[in-house]
Amino acid sequence: MRFEELLEKKEAKQVYLIKQLIIAGGQMNVHEIRKILELTKKSIDNYIEELIDDFKPYQKRCQITYDGTTVTFSKTTDFSIEEFEKALYLNSPKYQILLTLLEEKEISPVRLSQELKISESSLSRKIRDLNKILKEFDLRIWQGKLMGEESQIRYFYFQLLWYLNQGYAQISSRESHIIENLERGLNLEFMPVAKQRVLLWLRVTKKRMTVPNPQFKQFKEKFEPYKRDPLYLKLIPLIRRSFSFYAVEIKEEEIMLHFVFLTGMSVLSQRGFHAYSLQRSKMTPTAWCDSIILETILRIYGPKNIRKELEETCYYHLSQIHLRLYFFLGDVEAYDRNNIWQLEETLSTSNIQSHVNQLLELSAKELKSQSNEQNSLWAMTAIKYLSVLSIIDIRVNREVRVGIYLQLDELFKEATKNMLTLQLNSLNGVIVESFNENKQYDLVITNTDLELDTRIYRITELGSAYDLKEIKKLIRQA
Repeated sequence: MRFEELLEKKEAKQVYLIKQLIIAGGQMNVHEIRKILELTKKSIDNYIEELIDDFKPYQKRCQITYDGTTVTFSKTTDFSIEEFEKALYLNSPKYQILLTLLEEKEISPVRLSQELKISESSLSRKIRDLNKILKEFDLRIWQGKLMGEESQIRYFYFQLLWYLNQGYAQISSRESHIIENLERGLNLEFMPVAKQRVLLWLRVTKKRMTVPNPQFKQFKEKFEPYKRDPLYLKLIPLIRRSFSFYAVEIKEEEIMLHFVFLTGMSVLSQRGFHAYSLQRSKMTPTAWCDSIILETILRIYGPKNIRKELEETCYYHLSQIHLRLYFFLGDVEAYDRNNIWQLEETLSTSNIQSHVNQLLELSAKELKSQSNEQNSLWAMTAIKYLSVLSIIDIRVNREVRVGIYLQLDELFKEATKNMLTLQLNSLNGVIVESFNENKQYDLVITNTDLELDTRIYRITELGSAYDLKEIKKLIRQA
């Protein structure tokens, strides 16, 4: 699920345009905009004019200008575009429908359409749109209720509210008491962000605990291998005691959900996870997958190149990835994944994407799931694998030495060398220098014939994008 899907079509395109403007450096011409938005020039003019009006409340800190040809975006250092986006999302009818379903468990079409100041037919259309969004979470709105596995409902709301910074302010004394009990009972210390996550989870739990006849069938089946987990066994009395004031029977499934949340939703610190990993069974589906994927990564980079500390960091991040893959469906996409992949292409010296694809195939096999790039959970898992490999790539990749030998006028030679040095030094682990016949190189860039026992690339045109792309390809293979 992309956040823009909560907006109306026009608003979604406007948000997308703003993001693309920022990615492009703050300026785009109308031809580029037409290409990415797939709109006529007239429609683009209207969209941009409305966008300029929408930004007027922020004009002291942010400004959009349009001269009919070029759109320019500028802002002060203290302004984030998230302020503008968040206001749109929180006021969108689709979000208000979802919030009402959380607060009231059931919606009355007549009353809700009045509150949202829209017709009942318009409300029905928005619910249909929401059902398309909710499909990847295996959820749907039917007869005024949100239907699906309770684990999926809680997971969905946690993800949605977390990224919108909703639901975890002003902690009460009772909530603080629960968190302290968990820390003390599990011998853990939650970091401030982790406490915010726990607080939000508790509030979503409180809203959903009284729902009659919640569905847990699929979740319980998946959880069966974890019933002897030492952390889970510790949680049973803790959760029962902590939630006793709700005056409702604490079902076993509630404790199961809390276990999955604590171990798979970035609550445990790396240190806390390490202590837990020494006790947990290595034969649960996710623990087994963690080991398989880690072994694969070690083979990719060479076990000797990855220190124990870095290996433990990777193991921790993999545990968070695989628990979500195993227990949940769907995800919330808060960032432009295409831009992330492009950044990797720019900075990495290794072919990380092929490694990511390998890890996706392996985890799908081990967790008996189906990898699908159209599903946000798998798309975000790919990004998370990319992040893990990028951490390793920066820390362990060997140096790639590139020598530059050019037969040009001194001025052109110096300018070309500086240009190549600037562009290639941005790659992780690459050292670029003027060619020295007494040194060894992994690659030599030249514009003339050279007989060397090393790989050579002859440039075709000074400063060409083609040459740069091919040189980077050779560096990745070095």
